[in-house]
Order: sequence, then C-alpha cells, then structure tokens
Amino acid sequence: MVCTITFGQITENNTNKDNSKIITDSIKLDTVINVKKEQLEFIVDRESEDERHDLKKRTSYFLRNARVTYGDMSIYADYIELNWNTGDVYAEGKRDSIGQIIEPTKFVQGQQEFTQDAFKVNFKTKVGIAYNVRMTEGEGVITADKVKRVNDSIMYMNRAEYTTDSYFKDGKTSDRDYFIRTSPGKLINNGENKTLIAGPTQMFIYDIPTPLVAPFAYIPLGSKRSAGILMPKPGERSDLGFFIEGIGFYVPIGEYWDIKLTGDIYTKGSWGLRTESMYKKNYRYNGGFSASFEKRITGIKGLTSGNNTFNKNDLFHVSWRHQQDPKSNPYTNFNANVNFSSSKFYQNSINTQFIQNNQVYTNNINSSITLNKKFKDSPFSATLSMNHSQQMNQNQNVNTENLNNNITLTAPSLNVNMSRIYPFAPKAGAKKGLIQNLGIDYTLRGANEIRTNDKDIFTKTMWEEQSRIGTNQRMNLTSGVTLFNYFPFSFSSTYNEVWSDRKIQRIYNPLNQRTSDNVIKGFNAYRTFNVSANISTNVYGTFLNSNKEAKIQGIRHVLSPMVGYSFNPNFQDPSWGYYQSYEGANMEEIWYNQYEQALYGISVPQLSNSLTFSLLNNLEMKVKDENDPKGVKKVKIFESLNFSTAYNFSATSFRLAPITMSGNTSFLDRKVNVQFSGQFNPYKLIFEPGKDTGKYIDELALPRLTNFQVGTGYTFDNSTFGGKKFDEKNYSKRGSIRDENFYYDDKNYAHFAIPWSVSANLAYSYNKGSNRNGKSTGTVNLNGKIKPTPYWDISAMTTYDFIENEFTMLNLNFERDLRSFKMSFNWVPMGRYKYYGFMIQIKSSILSDLKYNDRSRSRF
Repeated sequence: MVCTITFGQITENNTNKDNSKIITDSIKLDTVINVKKEQLEFIVDRESEDERHDLKKRTSYFLRNARVTYGDMSIYADYIELNWNTGDVYAEGKRDSIGQIIEPTKFVQGQQEFTQDAFKVNFKTKVGIAYNVRMTEGEGVITADKVKRVNDSIMYMNRAEYTTDSYFKDGKTSDRDYFIRTSPGKLINNGENKTLIAGPTQMFIYDIPTPLVAPFAYIPLGSKRSAGILMPKPGERSDLGFFIEGIGFYVPIGEYWDIKLTGDIYTKGSWGLRTESMYKKNYRYNGGFSASFEKRITGIKGLTSGNNTFNKNDLFHVSWRHQQDPKSNPYTNFNANVNFSSSKFYQNSINTQFIQNNQVYTNNINSSITLNKKFKDSPFSATLSMNHSQQMNQNQNVNTENLNNNITLTAPSLNVNMSRIYPFAPKAGAKKGLIQNLGIDYTLRGANEIRTNDKDIFTKTMWEEQSRIGTNQRMNLTSGVTLFNYFPFSFSSTYNEVWSDRKIQRIYNPLNQRTSDNVIKGFNAYRTFNVSANISTNVYGTFLNSNKEAKIQGIRHVLSPMVGYSFNPNFQDPSWGYYQSYEGANMEEIWYNQYEQALYGISVPQLSNSLTFSLLNNLEMKVKDENDPKGVKKVKIFESLNFSTAYNFSATSFRLAPITMSGNTSFLDRKVNVQFSGQFNPYKLIFEPGKDTGKYIDELALPRLTNFQVGTGYTFDNSTFGGKKFDEKNYSKRGSIRDENFYYDDKNYAHFAIPWSVSANLAYSYNKGSNRNGKSTGTVNLNGKIKPTPYWDISAMTTYDFIENEFTMLNLNFERDLRSFKMSFNWVPMGRYKYYGFMIQIKSSILSDLKYNDRSRSRF
C-alpha cells in the first residue's frame, strides 16, 4: 500500500483553521512519493495543531497536540517527526522555558500504554528506543531510564524499577513508598502472560536501599498464572530452633489446575513438606487438595526425662475439597470435604500458622464424600457417601498409639429416601378425613462402619475385626384432622427393621468372675413398631387496661397445651426372640440384648404405654411508647417457655418422667437474646449419712432442679451508648494522598471515624444430678475490634472463666496499613501456646509472597 493513500485519505480530526494549505502541501508530497512507490503496511493517520513537510528529506513534522496512528499503534506527543523513507518516527514531550519535559509522550498499542520523555520507533520493523519510560503492567508500574523495543513481544530495559504502589499508579503522587530496582531487565509479552525477567535486584523503601537483594528476579505481570519461586518466611521457635518456612515453587498446570510445593526446615532437626493444589472449571466444579508430612524433633537426644526429653514424631495431614456447581446437573451432585490427619497434628504441628489461627485447640475433625442422586418425576432420592470422624488428642503426654478407637470411618454409606406420598388423596381438591390425609414415607440406611485408631488404620485388623455392617429400614405413616375446628389431632405409626452382620452370645466365667461376649457372624434381623397420637390447641388470655395513660396497656398470654399417647410393645419379652439369658454368679437368670453390638441395633425398646404432656407459653405485653408512631409497642416477656413430661402406665416404678424446661426471651428491643433450659426430677432423693451422692426412691416430692443451662450474647459498638455516626458533611475540607480519610474543621483539626465493637458471649451451666451439691461452669468469650486511626486495626480475643476466676486464653492482633505494605503483630501471652509473630508483607497479589516474617514461641 503506497504512501499516497497515507496523506490523500486524511480528512478527520484536523483542528487547523488553515486546512487549505495543508491539503495543498499533502498533494505535492503525494505526487513525489507516488514515483518512488515506497510501501507501508497500513494507512498513517494523523492530527496536530501544525505540521510541516520537507519534500527533499521526505520527512513530515507534526507540532503541538500531535497524534500519529499506524495500524494498532498510536503516538501522542508535542513534537513528532516521521521519515517516509526509513519509516522512523521520533516523538518528544512538551518542554518548558528552560528545556525540561513537562508533558511526556504517550505510546499506545492495543491494550498497552507507555509514557516517556522521548522515543524513536520504526513503523516497518517496530524496533524502537525510548527514554524515561513509564508503563502500567497488571497491578504495578514499571519505570526505566532506557527501553529498547525489539518487537511486539520483547523489550530490554536499563535501570528498571517496579512498584505496586496504588497511589503512584493512579497518579496521586510521584513518590513511591517502595520499588524493586534491577538492571538489566527483559519484559516478555505473550498476550495475557507477561513476565519481567531481571538481573541483580534490590528493594528500596522510601528511596532507602534495603538488604533485600537477589541475584535475579522473575515477576509474572500478566493476568494468567505463572510459575515461580515462593519466598520463605524466616523465624525462630524456642522448642524447634530457627527456621525458614514455606520455601518452594508454584506451577500452573493447564488452564484449570495448579500446584504449590513448599517445605519447612528447623535448626533442631525438624522438617516438613507440603503440597497444595487448586482447580476450577467454570459452571462445572471447583476444589483443592493439600497434603503435609512433618518430622517433629524436640528435646536433647539421649534424655528420657525432664523438660528436654527427646521426642521424635511423624505427623501427617490430608485434605480435599470438591464442590460441584448445581447448575451443571440438576439430578446428580458430587461434593467432597475431606480432612484427615494424625491425632496430634494440630497440637504438635511445626507450622506456626495453627497457633495464630487457634486451630491448636481443635477437638475433632470430620470428612465426607457424597454423591446425591434425584430420580426425575419420582419421590425417590439416593445418597452414597463416605464419612470420617476423628477425636483429636489434647493431652500431649498421651501416647497416640494407646488411643482407643478415636477414628470412625463409614465407608460406604447408602441412604435411599422416599418423600411423603398420599395414596388415598383425591387428584383434585382438598384432602378430608384421616384416610385421605394418610401420608407414607420410607427411608433405607445401610453402612459399613469402622471404629479404629491411628495404630490400626488401614491394616488387616481394621478391615476384619473393627468393622460392622448393617441396614435399617423405616416406614412412617402419618395422618391428621382438626376436631371441632379448634383441636388439631394427629396420628402416626412407625415400622422399623434392622439387618446386621452379627449378634452376641454372653457367657459368665466363674473362674475369673467376668462376663465375656462372643460375636457370632452371619445374617440377623429384628423388627419393631410403635403407634402414637396427640391433640393440641391454643388458649388465649388477654388483659386490657382501661386507663389509657397507664404505662402497661395490655397483657396477652398464649398457652399451647398438647396431650399425646404412645405405645411400644415389649420387644424385650423372650417371646420376640431378641433377648437371651445367661446364668450369673448366683445362678440367677440375666437377660441381655443380643443385638446391642449391631450397627443400628443399640437398643430394643421395652413396653411403653405413655401419656405425654407439654405446655408452650408465650407472654407479651403492650406498653406506651411516645417514640412509636402508634403510641404503643409490644414487649415480649417470654418468646417461648416450654414444659414437658410423660407418664408411663406400664412401668413398674418411676412412672413419671423428669420435667424438662426450655425457653428464650430477649431484652433491649430484642438485641439481646437469652436461651435457657433445665430439668427437674419429681422424686424424693435420700442421702445416707456421710455420703454426698443420694438415691432416688419411687415417691413423689417437690421437683428438684438437676441441671440448668443459660446462654446469651451481645455486641457493643459505636451506636450502643447513643454515639453519633461520623458525617463528613460536617467538615469543610479533606486531606489528600494518605490523609484522604481525614477531614478537617475550620481550625485545621483532623477528624475521622473510630469504629469499634466488643462481642460478649456468656455460657453458664449447673449440674446437680443426684449429688448433694451442684457443680457450675461459666465462661465469657470476649472479642473486640477497634480502628483508632483509618490505617490501624487492633483486635483481641479472650475467654474468662468466672467460676475459676481465670483467663484461659488471650490473643492480641495489631495490623497497620502502610499503603503498599501490610504490617501485623500477633501475640498469645499465656497458655500452652505462648507465641508472638511479626510480619511485613506487600499487599499486591503479585508480590504477596515477598515478606519479612518473624515468629517465635515465647520463652517466658
């Protein structure tokens, strides 16, 4: 494409009033260039306030607010010089009266934008050189004294500096709070994947050089993931020594997967390896996998007692999380949440992150892998799962090998459910009567349950001796009607069938005077059923005050009594065959449940012919309130207060069951909610002389409180005590740069919001049972946060035992926003896990692993 097209087609965005002269000049230039037939790939478009053309040198000059566009490249400058022979373009920024650049040039290609004082580029080869360059790449900005552009993909830089300072990037300030200086440097642009590869590199903070020096640097700048080395975190722990933690590398694998491999090394011999992997496919699934192995070595080799006893432990941890997007398949869903480890992993892990986030107090962990299936146009659904539950050992002096069955595996487990159907209901219209309201639902559960420990996990002993297989089928029949418009009546019946792979035979050995159980393997089954019915209603009691000026205008009390009846046949009767007997020490006949070790056969119900009673109370009142538009407001005294008990006609003694109580209420306009529960025993308790534990006898007496629990919580904040919300409209001016969150009054005093909150949760329990004196436990958990300035965050968490009058835990955390950096200090000054940690970290995700970290286990 010849240059005549370049100038002959220019018709847009020319603001020069003397258009006729420029057009005439361009025609002359076109005539000369036509003869030479010099070709460029694209049309050159331009605009400027003034332009000149030297026909002999075949050069054009564009002056003041000039723009030249060639293909996807655009140049904006105060002065642009274009040579049509060579294709060279020289651009220079605007200068002031003493020759200093005050407005840089701008070079734009595609989505990239560069600013520089001056540069030269060739339109044909796209090779160029620029001076005092500034370019935005991802989250950061690169500045360089000199840049040589080889092609669209590669640039070489001399004395390059990189920073992620957001204020510098947005042009709010020309002072960077930090930058990484390197020379030479190479910027590789492969579309979305951009990388800065540099030679000797040093970090500067506020133009002050730091000891953070590296022989080379590899910084991914593009939007795509890039492989790289992960910076370690140095520190020191009194029990493990000095360490470097988290050293390793990161590698993206394909479009949907990545992997991170890291290691920890301690000077006293401990070490750890861990791998983490994340994966995600949009609209299909996402998840992650991690595995850790640690060799923990503490104490002095050879010592077997004292504080420096030599210990060597192997610790492991495996986790897997997988979540399927429900939109990918409405009828089949697969999810996994696996968390499996050695029983002392959280308490004894060498990685200090578990101290900082309080995971060292973990008591148990759980796992599940679940496949759900819904059958279209059917009431049936099925769930196939594997589950794991593990009790963690908090006592570090207990040998893990001696733990007794602290791991429970259910592998696999199958649940089949049939949602409730109404086989006798009419196809149209409302259901009437007990028959039409009769509903049927069905559930089948089957599982292989294994109870094992760390020593026997995945061994032959676990599979052959510690597993139980069983199936439970349950069918429920329900129906109900309303009698006389005020009394809802319901009826239900349950049929239950248990299949098991075992039953027991119990034998008394007169030689050692002990009983022993022999497990008999094979198919076994037993069946039970029951029926129940209940009737309820609501009774309203109201009191209205005729005095309109009285504070209490009315009271309403709602009572919801319910009476029920239930019947269970005596399945413990020998005629059913579920109970067997053996001869005891005194030649007496002792009956036992031969299915008590079956998976779903823990108990076989005995005869029950019971009436159940419950009474639910709701009490509220209406009080005058001048602030309410209606002049009154409702205040709930008890949102619920429930009492229940039962009377078993078939029992030979203690027919009346204990009375249970539960309820909740609220205060301060329902901001504080209180839950409570308790139990009362209605029988007489007799104490023998000198004993603190008594015995109940079958004689009714004044109900005795045996246990009580209460819990409540509240969050205090700026508005709790009538504090006013900070309003910037009350101030005449605002700060700039880092002071932009401060507002100034007419006397130049700074004002800012100081948000704070304190959450207090109280838990109290009292347990007396059959003892003469009860035992109380009570704790208050406090969690407070405050921002004394816009850039400081202070938080504290503690637990206070007000029965023992001691603090059981205290965790303090201080964070400071340093613009591009984040500084934090975490301190646990008491308890087993005394610890402090100090960290300064760059906030940018690109350099988030570049940090200084000092962690220590306190020696005091």
